[in-house]
Amino acid sequence: YTVAADMMVEGNRRLMSSVGLVNQRYLVQLRGNYQDIEVSSNFESLKVNTPFPIVPGKWYSLETRVDVQPDGSTIVRARCWERGTPRPAAWTIEVPHQFGHHRGAAGLYGFTPQSRFKVHLDNLQVTPNE
Repeated sequence: YTVAADMMVEGNRRLMSSVGLVNQRYLVQLRGNYQDIEVSSNFESLKVNTPFPIVPGKWYSLETRVDVQPDGSTIVRARCWERGTPRPAAWTIEVPHQFGHHRGAAGLYGFTPQSRFKVHLDNLQVTPNE
């Protein structure tokens, strides 16, 4: 399925929150302190990231999709863009996983360092893949 939501982190240039979506046992998160998008699952088995600038106080749209391949592997895809702008055609990150998860629940993720900064989520959608 595809999971999508609008999200925002709080923080400053030295310390920021992280926020993300869980899709089929994969965590796709905007990591404010690291300025990237990370796809992970069972940290020791899968952890891939790509640079992505994150500005505290700015809303972003995040869309994730997991596709099971005929050989049993999966491809985890995510795209992120500034809310209110056109959705990009290309995925921001695509991660193949040889021993992919074929089932799992959708979920939300938020990490607030020292409970100082909040995360915000809006417009959550979970839809079957076409």
